Amino acid sequence: MEPQLASDESPDPHSRRAQFRTAWPWVLCVVGLDYLSSLAYTSSIAFTAAGRLTPLVTLLVVVVTLFLALPVYWYIAGRSPHGGGSTALLERAIPGWFGKFLILVLLAFGAVDLVFTRTFSAADAAEHLIHNPQPAWQHLLNFATAEGETLRQQLPPNIRNRTDGLWKQQTVVTLLVLIIGAVAGLTFFKGYTRNFVRLAVLIVGVYLALTFIVIGNGMLYLQSHPQLVEQWWADVGTGNWKPDAAPKAMTGWRDILAACVPLFPYMALGLSGFELTLMAMPLIRGKANDDPGSPRGRIRNTRRLLVVAALLMACYLLASALVTTILIPPTAMITDGQAKHRALAYLAHGGALNDGTTAVAIHPAFGLTFGTIYDISTIAILALAGLSVAMTLSRWIPPYLQRLGMEFDWSVRFGVLVWLFVGVKLGVTVYYGADLDAQRGAYLTSVLAVFAFAAFVAAVDMWQKRPGKSWRKLFRTPLIFTLATLVFAASGLLIAFQRPGAMVLAGAFILLVLGISMVSRAWRCTELRHTGFEFADAETQQEWQKLCASDFPILVPIRPGGDTLQHKEIEVRTLHRIPATIPVMFLQAEIGDASNFAQKPLLRLTRENGRVLIHISNCVSIPHALAAAAIAIGSSGAVPEVHFGWSAENPVSANLHFVMFGHGNVPWLVYTLIRGSNVPEDRKPRVIVG
Repeated sequence: MEPQLASDESPDPHSRRAQFRTAWPWVLCVVGLDYLSSLAYTSSIAFTAAGRLTPLVTLLVVVVTLFLALPVYWYIAGRSPHGGGSTALLERAIPGWFGKFLILVLLAFGAVDLVFTRTFSAADAAEHLIHNPQPAWQHLLNFATAEGETLRQQLPPNIRNRTDGLWKQQTVVTLLVLIIGAVAGLTFFKGYTRNFVRLAVLIVGVYLALTFIVIGNGMLYLQSHPQLVEQWWADVGTGNWKPDAAPKAMTGWRDILAACVPLFPYMALGLSGFELTLMAMPLIRGKANDDPGSPRGRIRNTRRLLVVAALLMACYLLASALVTTILIPPTAMITDGQAKHRALAYLAHGGALNDGTTAVAIHPAFGLTFGTIYDISTIAILALAGLSVAMTLSRWIPPYLQRLGMEFDWSVRFGVLVWLFVGVKLGVTVYYGADLDAQRGAYLTSVLAVFAFAAFVAAVDMWQKRPGKSWRKLFRTPLIFTLATLVFAASGLLIAFQRPGAMVLAGAFILLVLGISMVSRAWRCTELRHTGFEFADAETQQEWQKLCASDFPILVPIRPGGDTLQHKEIEVRTLHRIPATIPVMFLQAEIGDASNFAQKPLLRLTRENGRVLIHISNCVSIPHALAAAAIAIGSSGAVPEVHFGWSAENPVSANLHFVMFGHGNVPWLVYTLIRGSNVPEDRKPRVIVG
């Protein structure tokens, strides 16, 4: 059964910027630029953490992907089909300032994930470039490095001392790969295009085909040499599974499982890319008769994409882990220039095997030519890894920041966010020296944090949907979502405790955005920030149009839950000396989500014994709603007067309440908003306090 969307969800306007939609298999290739590109380094990274246990821990990663991550994103695809993913679902499930803060934390880790996806992939692409044994290429690299060092020595002493050790092949080549990727990103800055999808299909298709040749022939070689598999299993049983660790015998599956489970957090890069697949959801073509609010065809095709992506990656991950772990000598897997960070390329180049032969025995085509072709395909997919996520986040981050009060339209036009991310990626690369091992902790933390948030949001949303009392619903929350939250959160905290790099970057992002947004919100608090009214029904809309053209000269704001309209009218007429012949109309505004900045409140018009009551709900600010209503009423009919009573509020606390919670110092702010509005002077309502 398809889950129903909440009634208040509508397609995000930014999701409509996609110029076209295409079939889900082609979108799988767009997603594959991030998700499948991690095959280039996962085997080597995994061996660093798990040694000869790599295939078994990889099996654990596959189980987590298929039975925890996949159900979470399957659910989110049905609840948020317009490209927002867990951020859109979180905004709906937890409104208000706390929800905004959680969204900001999620976006921060998403941004860190993007940064390290790009820097990590670029650094691994540099590994493939630098260690490709083509003589001409090695000569060019050595020449460029030597010339660069010569130029650096001619710099002033203070600059030369600060750049000492930075000019090395790994860093320079990584920066070049990042710059090439940034140029490609700017080429497709306006969003997904047919040409971008075609490029993704070509690169991912070629890379998977070549990887299949390497892995497939490796599996056939293992089948014909079962003694290699037997030796590997014997090493696992005797505990001889890591070159730099003392052997520890394992007596059964319980011991093996106890050894594998603690290693899962260090191998979670096999999940990287899957956590952001829903961002490309607006690109997926559904059915022609899809309901725009709940496009079931697109939801169904997205779920097919998720399943196929998870299964495809599972097969490639397991096969590559088996082939590289069993066939490649352990010392080669941890030695620079051999199989470290490029295990599959090592086999494609015909590297030495565990049994004393070379990979040419796996397939006679393996060698310098085939290896170079494989390197080119690997570098191509790694250079573009993260690009699809970058294009999507550049359109999803600004709307959320606008809701915090930050004006981002101009920055989107000039690509400020894109340039900011480019600068951060270059800075991170230089700071870590393009070292994959140094970046791995921050990368893992950000990936696991995004997964933990997704699982948490899915659990909260499912909990809110279930009927009954809160304490009873708690025990009916799906166990799989709760388990996924605990697994990903605990794994992320473990890595973050050991290497807090991602936490520092995410914290800096959060503090920067919070600081700027609060200053911006306070600075812009006297903007009208009104985008129109939504009407409760067609009858209200018609009555409102008539009301705006009529002669109601007196508007009286009242608080919800106060006296009757009759009693309030007597009080107002007495205190403000309003004759009985002058009609009075009442305004009542109620706060909705005050954490939002702009508003489009819901308006309902009712009558009580002939007295008109305008009820405005879902307001982000009481003064803004009252000012907008008064301006609208005075647009064509009689220009009204807005009558307030005196308030005993403390001015300082009243203004703070207004900025944060949308109420406080109402009469003065209504007056300020009306005076500053873009309305002719003779049509501006008057504000009277008495």
